[in-house]
Amino acid sequence: MTSSLHNLSGRYPKEAELRDGTPAVFVAFTADDREDMLEFTRSLDEEVLLFLREDITSPATVDAWLAEITTGDTFTIIARAEDKIVGYCSLHTEPARWTRPARWTRHIGEIRINVHADFRGTGMGGLLAAEIRQVAPALGVTKLSAQMTVDQEGARVVFERLGFRYQATLEGWVIDREGNERDLVIMSCDL
Repeated sequence: MTSSLHNLSGRYPKEAELRDGTPAVFVAFTADDREDMLEFTRSLDEEVLLFLREDITSPATVDAWLAEITTGDTFTIIARAEDKIVGYCSLHTEPARWTRPARWTRHIGEIRINVHADFRGTGMGGLLAAEIRQVAPALGVTKLSAQMTVDQEGARVVFERLGFRYQATLEGWVIDREGNERDLVIMSCDL
């Protein structure tokens, strides 16, 4: 996937306009954005952080994220408004675990999105997800998956608008940061 990432370099920066007319710029996440990403993640509501797989407020986690970008296992677009990160969308692929490129899920990419509370309801999440959907085929992805807890109805609506369909609910599959079990919803979309 790394060579495909270089082919996307001419795509960014990309200008976008939110529903309320606010301008935003999409760029690929790089190490130059590390401190701004930490500032963004630390500004997220505790309710949002409760449902994340990893503690993205941790410098070590952001460094690991950037390492995955370097290896080509992850591609992340950040959205900036007023020169601050206000959202991101990542495409995660399964890293090669064998020496042969025959991973049976190599065609699937998982999409993850977070938008600052001040920009929810502006269409930012949908624009970011649509952007990842457009670049995914260039990265060898033919099917996108999205995972969320049953509680995250807003996320489900965004994904449904983008053509994602319900695949499964896994009961008690998620344990949040407070130790509570939650049901996990899996959605997917063929590209």
